[in-house]
Amino acid sequence: MLNRSCPKVPMPVPPPDAAEPPGGAPLVLFVHGQPGVGRDFDAVAELLAPDHRLLAPDRPGYGNHPAPAADLEANADALAELVRATQAGPAVVVGHSYGGGIAVLLAARHPTLVRGLVLAASIGGPASLTGADRVLALPVMGEVLSAAGLYALGRVLPRLRRQVAGHDTTALAWLTTSLPDERYHALAGARARRVRRSFVYEQRVLVRQLPLVEAALAAVDVPTVVVTGSWDVVVPPEQAVALAGAIAGSELVVVARTGHFLPRDRPRELAAAVRRVERRARR
Repeated sequence: MLNRSCPKVPMPVPPPDAAEPPGGAPLVLFVHGQPGVGRDFDAVAELLAPDHRLLAPDRPGYGNHPAPAADLEANADALAELVRATQAGPAVVVGHSYGGGIAVLLAARHPTLVRGLVLAASIGGPASLTGADRVLALPVMGEVLSAAGLYALGRVLPRLRRQVAGHDTTALAWLTTSLPDERYHALAGARARRVRRSFVYEQRVLVRQLPLVEAALAAVDVPTVVVTGSWDVVVPPEQAVALAGAIAGSELVVVARTGHFLPRDRPRELAAAVRRVERRARR
């Protein structure tokens, strides 16, 4: 178990849902990526809602979370407090991209609170850190490039996706699944400056703390499914193969003709992975 100390960041407990399943339903915690919000998992949550309790908080620095961005360890510890506050754990934790690294640390640092992991397009080892990641973490240049990239993510690329969506050619299908959609408009809207600060901060954290995530992989001792898209250009499939190899007993799922946005494009596969993890946890 990892027990490094780090500053505490509160994770607000979402209000109870009137349609929430009765007590005793298994708990699923969703951890969004960078940038992102808890609602990125809406399509997955809809499939699991009838028989699960669900938590999809905004992480520090994003959405409605009031606190500034925090490092990977502080995110993991804040989510641990959130699970404790529900008194419904342990949880199956679904982490997407950067959120997958947080999920790994949560399982390693707080093993009694985690029942299993679904790691979707997740960071984890050296292969998940690209040259672009290192550039975006640089002072000044990284901030300028991040601002331009987030503007494109929020304004330009969703429009391009709308124009090419539905076309049958392989190239345009690849483009459609690789581009963000309109939900990212908020990144270029009123909260753009805050999101930009959070993104730049987390890029620097990624470079600095990725070795902590890699070291934590050996401490993960829960059923785990690693899911990757064959067309992912953000966290390449080779990283998923390495990640699955580093977590004892984990299962690797490669989803064909799919990019980085697995919660949006492949919610059924992620929901199925949650249920497989739960079945293995009951054995």
